[in-house]
Amino acid sequence: MEQHISPVEAGLSWAIGKRRRAEGGFLGTDVILKQLVEGPSIRRVGLFSSGPPPRSHSEILDASRDHIGEVTSGGFSPCLKKNIAMGYVKSGSHKPGTEVKIVIRGKSNEGVVTKMPFVPTKNYRHSQ
Repeated sequence: MEQHISPVEAGLSWAIGKRRRAEGGFLGTDVILKQLVEGPSIRRVGLFSSGPPPRSHSEILDASRDHIGEVTSGGFSPCLKKNIAMGYVKSGSHKPGTEVKIVIRGKSNEGVVTKMPFVPTKNYRHSQ
């Protein structure tokens, strides 16, 4: 997350408590509460990619080669044995399975939006 990315755009809405949502009164109240109601204009997504690992600031394009976002971080996942990345794309292009192009060193590579976390957690959950 950066200064220009809100918790809603980053997928961290769960961290905004009920009282804060009801009362407001915090930095960015107007923007964040509006995004909670209307939805954000950009969304954080996970990506799988072919070719070299995506790096920060790699451009993300849709199927018609229009700019829809940017990679924030990426690399090779030894656990999954494939290249993964995280970035922000325009709302509507954030659905898992959406095919994208990721421009790495001037070359367009195939990519697909995926759910996060990349590796399922195995945390113990007490059943009631």
